[in-house]
Amino acid sequence: MTTTHTSDLEHQTTPREEDAPVFEEGFTPLSQMTVLKKNGRYVAVAKKNIKPGELIEKCGFVVLPYKSNEPDSRSKLLANFLPVLPCSCDACKIVGPSLVVPSGNLIFVQYHNTPNTEIKFDTSNAIIELRAATAIHKEDELFINYAGLYPKTELEQEEMFKVTDEFNAQL
Repeated sequence: MTTTHTSDLEHQTTPREEDAPVFEEGFTPLSQMTVLKKNGRYVAVAKKNIKPGELIEKCGFVVLPYKSNEPDSRSKLLANFLPVLPCSCDACKIVGPSLVVPSGNLIFVQYHNTPNTEIKFDTSNAIIELRAATAIHKEDELFINYAGLYPKTELEQEEMFKVTDEFNAQL
């Protein structure tokens, strides 16, 4: 335990105990994209030729306290350009999934109906992986479609959280 001292208005010192930090295995952010300005807006483009299925970016994310279908206008504005965390809980069925803010360059990947990337979440480690859905050439703009993160049926919602045999083997 580490002890720090804080003082109040009367300058009395009281000890405060904090847990020692615990460091665990992390990851080195990876990015095969860069950000350029195109027609007055910033866009993500490939740094090199990328094959289908290849990892483009691995980054962390933070879950916001906003849901995508809340009546608050801020939530609706943010839902236009931020990804959502797929979820099948009862609350998310009504007010929509939680919005997330990705770190790295992922925020600059533009929406398109025919994306050339796919997004995958590792919720236990708060990591997002962006992979190529198609072959991407160096300096091609990267596109994503977040609509796939919104399950259309309850069965699809449950399928997102089905534990795979591969996952069981890791336990």
